[in-house]
Amino acid sequence: MRRAVTLLALVSAACGYRAVYGGTAGERVAVVLMRAAVADSVAAGEVASGVREELAREGALAAGSGYPRVEIEVTRIDEASEGVAATTVGGSSVPQARATEVGVVARAWVVRVAGGEHERDTGDVRALVDEGVTSGAEASSSADSTAIDALRHDDATRAAARRTGTRLAQRILGRPAPEVDELDDTRQARP
Repeated sequence: MRRAVTLLALVSAACGYRAVYGGTAGERVAVVLMRAAVADSVAAGEVASGVREELAREGALAAGSGYPRVEIEVTRIDEASEGVAATTVGGSSVPQARATEVGVVARAWVVRVAGGEHERDTGDVRALVDEGVTSGAEASSSADSTAIDALRHDDATRAAARRTGTRLAQRILGRPAPEVDELDDTRQARP
C-alpha cells in the first residue's frame, strides 16, 4: 500500500504541466521599451509599466535592463468616435461625438542574450478603453470643455496602455490573453 501511495505521488508530481509558451519555472526577465512609433511617450511608458507590474505579480521580474529580457514595441494608438450626432453651435449644425474609444497596440518578445533571437513573440496586442461622454454642453465655456475632454483622453490612453502591457506580460508568461478582449471592443458586431 505504501508503495502504491508513493508511486501515485510521483506520477502526479511529474505530470509535466506547464504553460505552453511560458518560460522555465522561476525565470526572471528584465523589461525594456525598444521602440515607440507613437508620439505619446507617457502611453509607451505605461505599456512598459503594465508589463513590469504583471511580471512582478507573478514573481518573474528582474531589475535593470540585462538579459534575459522582454523587449517591447508600441506600434500605434487607435481612436474612434462613438454616437456622433449633430449639435448646434453658433447657429450652425456640427457633428459631435458623444464618446471616444481609445486603443493602444503593442507587441513584445523575449531575448535571452544580446543580439539573440526573438522568442515568445506576442504578436500585436490591443486593449480598448471607452473615454466616456465628451463634455460638450456640460462645461461653462468651450475652453473648459476642451480641457475636460483632453484630461479624459489622457486618462483613457494611459488606462488602455497599462491594460495592453498587462496582456503582453500574460502572453509572455504563457497565460491566455486575448489580442482584443471582445468585451472591450465595442466596434465588433453584436448579435
